[in-house]
Amino acid sequence: MRIDVPDPDSLTAQLAGTRWTRIAVVAETGSTNADLIARVDDAGAGVDGAVLIAGRQTSGRGRHARVWETPPGQLAISAAVAVDGDAVRHLGWLSLLTGLAVHDAVTRLGGAAPTLKWPNDVLAPGGGKLSGILSEFRLLSGSEGGVAIIGTGLNLDLPAGAAPDTAASISDLVGGPVDRTDLAASYLRALSERLAGWPDDIAALAQGYRRVSATLGSRVRLILPGEVEVIGEAVDIDDEGRIIVDGPDGPITASAGDVTHLRPAQG
Repeated sequence: MRIDVPDPDSLTAQLAGTRWTRIAVVAETGSTNADLIARVDDAGAGVDGAVLIAGRQTSGRGRHARVWETPPGQLAISAAVAVDGDAVRHLGWLSLLTGLAVHDAVTRLGGAAPTLKWPNDVLAPGGGKLSGILSEFRLLSGSEGGVAIIGTGLNLDLPAGAAPDTAASISDLVGGPVDRTDLAASYLRALSERLAGWPDDIAALAQGYRRVSATLGSRVRLILPGEVEVIGEAVDIDDEGRIIVDGPDGPITASAGDVTHLRPAQG
């Protein structure tokens, strides 16, 4: 089966002037995140600015080692970002600002504006999942800093039956076919722009996130390790990207790593 992928030469030209300096495109790999992490182990911070794009993943993964499937009609994009020691405490913001970049890219292509489900999903206006995000961090030996790998799955045009009913396609939002090169370029340019405000301008990122969040202001059910359940209103996010839920015993602050599941609560 032929796997369509973005054109690397056109993509490189469109991304001139951004932080992405080395762009590689493959039809298929096990995991774009794992491939870049392996490069970090070999080259350290020299991987900063590298991007790997695949039309199909055979061993993708999501949060808590869940399977991250890449069905036909999806792109997997991973990008490497050097992180100094002072920025490590703000790593929780990387998945959130990446969601903002997906939001920016889709709206620039003329699509209906998506919303963001904390911490790592981008949703169509009807609630279907357009994109999932996995940010991972590799601490460099002898350093307080390291390299973050930001992985994003983008649903371009999912054939019927190729993905769960909870998925949605970007092509449906823009009202027609989506060019893979244009989408990848739009997303990576937006990600470069959003990273320019991290970690020095968390306040501006938070303002933008609150504006398009589908989670904040809603009643949610947090599942924490040990099957501990908290039901309350998601009221805010803090400067480390953690969610604040006003529960029955007062506010609870939880990071993405602490939360097994976050779902809407009934009633």
